[in-house]
Amino acid sequence: MTNNPSNTADQIINPVTQAASLAKAPIAEKEDVRRIVTALERIIDALDDILAEECALLREGKLQEATELVETKNQLAIQYMLLQKTIVNNAGLVRDLSPQDAEELQRRHFLFQNTLRTNLAVVATAREVASELVQNVNKDVQQAGTTNTYGQNGQVPSAPVQKHGIAVDKAF
Repeated sequence: MTNNPSNTADQIINPVTQAASLAKAPIAEKEDVRRIVTALERIIDALDDILAEECALLREGKLQEATELVETKNQLAIQYMLLQKTIVNNAGLVRDLSPQDAEELQRRHFLFQNTLRTNLAVVATAREVASELVQNVNKDVQQAGTTNTYGQNGQVPSAPVQKHGIAVDKAF
């Protein structure tokens, strides 16, 4: 058996591609609904975990570590949106074929919204704190350039030297 690189690449499937394929598959029976709901529940579980981790890191002030979660969080969010759109577009069929799955999914979404609200509040607080820190540092740097004494003629020098501003990466 030879190891053909193209066969190996074909076997590795991107999770977003998997979610897109599942989202495009027709829903005709209860097993189809179950397959989508199960995938969506796994994604919600993964998002819950990553959002909780992000909150913990931000609360500890570990901003760099929190930003390292962004790519994974974005990938999961894309998968979530693809499958959620399928559920919404087929809501009547989903309820008819599998009412218990529809009800459970609705309950999970309610709980997930609470997680999202908490995460958004923590992220907003972290941004505000970071912004205030930068503003305070900049203010201190600028004040260091102002004169607090009088010149030889008894007046404050008219042109204090202005320090250069601080560059801020707002990617976070």
